[in-house]
Amino acid sequence: MRRSRLGARVFSRGHVGAFLALAFAVFGGGTLVTAGAVLTETGLRAQVPPERLAHAQLLVSAPQRVPVDEDFDVRLLDREPVPADLAERIARVPGVEATAADVTLPVSVSPISDSRVRSALTADAHDWAVAALASPPLHGSAPAADSIVLTRELATDLGESLSTGALETGDRVDLSLGDTRREVRVAGIVDAPGAAVHLSTATVASITRERVDLIAVRLDDGADTDTVAEAVRDAVGPGFVVTTGDARGAVEALGVGNARLELLALATSIAGTLPLLVGCITASALATAIAGQRRELALLRAVGATPRQVRDLVAGQATVAAAVGLAPALLLGYVLAGWCNTKLAAAGVVSVQLPVVVSPLAGAVVALLTLTIVRVSARAVALRASRRPATEAIGEAQVEPRPPTRVRTGLGLALLGLGVIPAFAALVIRGEDAFLSAASGTLAGIVGLALAGPVLVRAVTGRLARGTGEGAPVTRWLAVRQTRAHALRSAGSVTVLALAFSVTAVQVYAQSTLERATAHEQTDGVTAAARIVGAMTPVDLADVAEVDGVEAAVPMVSTSVLRSNRWLGETTTERFSALAVGPDADRVLDLDAVAGDLAALRGESVALDATTARRWGVGVGEQVALRLGNGEQVDPVVVATYQRGLGFGTVVASTDLLTMHGLARSYDTVLVQGDAQAIDGLEAWADDRPGQRVTPLTADAALTTERPWLERWLGVVVLIPMLGYVLVAVAASLRTTTRRRREEFATLRMLGATPRQVLSMVTREAVLLSGLAVAAGIGVAVLPMSILGAGVLGRPWPQGPLWVLPAIATILVVIAVGSMRGTTGRLLRRSVSP
Repeated sequence: MRRSRLGARVFSRGHVGAFLALAFAVFGGGTLVTAGAVLTETGLRAQVPPERLAHAQLLVSAPQRVPVDEDFDVRLLDREPVPADLAERIARVPGVEATAADVTLPVSVSPISDSRVRSALTADAHDWAVAALASPPLHGSAPAADSIVLTRELATDLGESLSTGALETGDRVDLSLGDTRREVRVAGIVDAPGAAVHLSTATVASITRERVDLIAVRLDDGADTDTVAEAVRDAVGPGFVVTTGDARGAVEALGVGNARLELLALATSIAGTLPLLVGCITASALATAIAGQRRELALLRAVGATPRQVRDLVAGQATVAAAVGLAPALLLGYVLAGWCNTKLAAAGVVSVQLPVVVSPLAGAVVALLTLTIVRVSARAVALRASRRPATEAIGEAQVEPRPPTRVRTGLGLALLGLGVIPAFAALVIRGEDAFLSAASGTLAGIVGLALAGPVLVRAVTGRLARGTGEGAPVTRWLAVRQTRAHALRSAGSVTVLALAFSVTAVQVYAQSTLERATAHEQTDGVTAAARIVGAMTPVDLADVAEVDGVEAAVPMVSTSVLRSNRWLGETTTERFSALAVGPDADRVLDLDAVAGDLAALRGESVALDATTARRWGVGVGEQVALRLGNGEQVDPVVVATYQRGLGFGTVVASTDLLTMHGLARSYDTVLVQGDAQAIDGLEAWADDRPGQRVTPLTADAALTTERPWLERWLGVVVLIPMLGYVLVAVAASLRTTTRRRREEFATLRMLGATPRQVLSMVTREAVLLSGLAVAAGIGVAVLPMSILGAGVLGRPWPQGPLWVLPAIATILVVIAVGSMRGTTGRLLRRSVSP
């Protein structure tokens, strides 16, 4: 073992450049993977302390998830309700001082002055009994059936429209709650966080109908929280969750739990993809480093080293180099995770900013995973060299390794074909499945290129060599024949260059194609004259419908549904995006119906994307088993199937279906059909409502919200460091490969070649390798993206900024020429003999 470690140090000194390249590959990749791992741990473990319910030591809620056999449970994105009478059962538990049923109700509040309703604000209302658990400072009295309590902040905001300033106790306001509007008195002003409006328990009960969001529990002074929590669990039974400590924050604010889910999904996708990328680049760096040691490894075999000792030596070298790059990578990864978390929350990609969990767990997992990948890769790369007989190994060390076997080449060509075939799915199926299929094939194509690359490079350069006659410049002649003679070396350079090209093309064009396809379907599918964005109550919707010139006002709510299905004897549960629309949806939307009629979308009914309906085996007139966003099981009737699933989601449900099960208490958007007078009237109506925005919809205006821009921003955030890492790793690999050619350059100099001619030859080689890489990248990535564009938009070319292709091609040429020419110049300036 000691001799192996000593040998590793000696060999590393002789090949510092190659192992520095490996150390950098581990450093760049380790930084990105660590950031992904830290964000993954944050999504799993981050806690936000409660605010509004901080004085309730216990919160009792529904599980907020759907259990799935032999798989991870699926989280519900909307609040799963609990029975209101659960509070009475909990109140009888020893140690419990008080309980309160909490529910969030959207309300619209307008101050009244001079018998005129002033500017209206939309806010959240809660039961005063919940706020009373904290005994907050109250100026005035508790609310009754005909009165409310406002927070001081909301009272100030409402008073801005009055000349008298902030509202005070005794003032009158217009309150819209549910589908009713009434004038109520401000009974009190309270300094309390969270809720803006407080209602009486009787008022809340008349709306919620014995179903609430959660039960807040305050304990007796001196009561042990854990003991009482266990007693409450026994009292309520296994169907409910009792939460204590900082975990209450995710129960109080559903957005916290959803943000953890969103961050976890993003982080795991990044942390799951990057190890593959890092593995490819690390393996390439290892192959380059070990190829430069073939002579030394052959000599070791000649003096009696066993194959295992050779592999141990190589693995030891790789581990030392990896450790050098890994240590700073772990530290920088934690910093990068914090920066990414802040930017994701600021851009709205995750609903709430979570505190980053800083623990040694993520770093330890990344270190173990990285070192394992490096050691396994090193042993795999050294396997062939370690098994060769000593005499053959010495002879082989002087020449280019044997050409790849037919099996390897055949497998590579097969993978190249399989990389393109999934893209054709876009010609048959619609939706996000087509995008995932097209993008996933790129990885298979890159692996196929790595396997079949030497044969393809030899074939292409063979044709170029036949076209380069004796009259061609000597540097061009040498460049083509050197590339062909060292096809294995050339193929490695082409593969890493093509990887950079392909990663960029897929990341840019898959997202831009999805965005354009979505916007195209929304543009064609929205026939409304205007859109109102902002939380609105049913009373607000009625006001909009009464504006002169308005022919139809259709509310919309973005939500999700779950569907369970049995596949190969196992039950799987998936979440699907859904859109709920009100009556008269056919007057503002054209979903390109395949069967049925959108006008029938009332009551317990849904419409399905046609591809999804075929996959589920459901037709018009049949019932489909679904779970709503709050976990309620429903069996609505399918009244229509449609084509524009990308623009409007997999499921379009009736808002009646949601309201009957405690959802859609407010609306996200309202589409309005009407004339020019209606738009003028809506804009005047919105002038008194700061929370609503009216946007006229022209013929080329899409319904698209800000989300595609956020997704594009996220793609750029992920792409820039990933692409930077790949490009720098490519440069390091090319420099290392060029350094191995010192004897070749010395031989050319002895034969009379000038330094300028050698540099010219290397420059032409770099341009040739870059050209081959761009051509390979076009076949591996651009071709599938073109097929995708033809399938979803009828345009057989990449959908997005076409300047990206020449830009990345130019960058690859600059990196290849700069790396190879710079290294060659340094070698030529040294006094090197063969």
